[in-house]
Amino acid sequence: MTEPSMLRDATAQGQLAEIWGDVVSRPQLGKAMTIGAIISVAVYFIALHTIAPLATTPAVGKALAMLAGIIGSVASGAMCARIFPPKRVVSEHVAGASAWQSEVLEQLEQEGGAIGETRDLPPAVVEEMRQVGLYEVFQTFEQSRRAGQKGA
Repeated sequence: MTEPSMLRDATAQGQLAEIWGDVVSRPQLGKAMTIGAIISVAVYFIALHTIAPLATTPAVGKALAMLAGIIGSVASGAMCARIFPPKRVVSEHVAGASAWQSEVLEQLEQEGGAIGETRDLPPAVVEEMRQVGLYEVFQTFEQSRRAGQKGA
C-alpha cells in the first residue's frame, strides 16, 4: 500500500485529525501526550528532590525544578517528533496559465487601470516572475488583450 492510500484509509477510519493546521494520528497524539506528561513530571520531581535542596531559598528551588520540567517537556516533544513521523503528504504542483489567473488580471485592470507590459519590467523582475511561473501568465494575458483590441 502506498503512503497516500494509507493516508486515505486512516482518514476514512477517523484515525487522523487536523490540529493547528497539521494532520496528526489520534492514537499517536495520545501516546505523545502521555510520553510528554510522564517525562516532564518525572524530570520536575527529580529536580525538586535533587536540585531544590541545593538552592538558597525554597522558592528558587521550586523555580529551578519547574524550569527542569519545562526542559523535560521540550525534550519529550523532540523525542516524540522522532518517534512519530508527520502524516502529511507533500506534493508539488506548478499551476499553468489557468482561467482564474486571467480573471484576476482582468479584474486588476478593471479596478486599477492598465497593469503595464512585461517588456517594461527590469530583467531581475522578469527572472523572478519566470521562477515562480507568472511571466507566462502575464504574457498570455497581454496577447489575449492585444487580440481583443485588434478585433474590436
